[in-house]
Amino acid sequence: MDYITFRTTAGPKPTDRLLVIVIRLALLAVAGAVLLSLLLIGFFVVLPLMVIGGVASYFYLRRRVRQAQRRARSGVIDADYTVIDHR
Repeated sequence: MDYITFRTTAGPKPTDRLLVIVIRLALLAVAGAVLLSLLLIGFFVVLPLMVIGGVASYFYLRRRVRQAQRRARSGVIDADYTVIDHR
């Protein structure tokens, strides 16, 4: 309890201040390590997977377009027809 005229609580000890500084530095180092690991995982795992997926999608769509073009050249129209009978 603190009053203007006297003080009943002790102030922080120099070792307490040092401990607070060490704890803050440790927390900062842990936060930095977490951010660095997220960055490395994103760069070396997620980015290559996205590039591989994009390239695979490109070749798959290219193959499907070529198949559709070959079918169209055969002269056969592949479609559904609806016959409307007018009377």
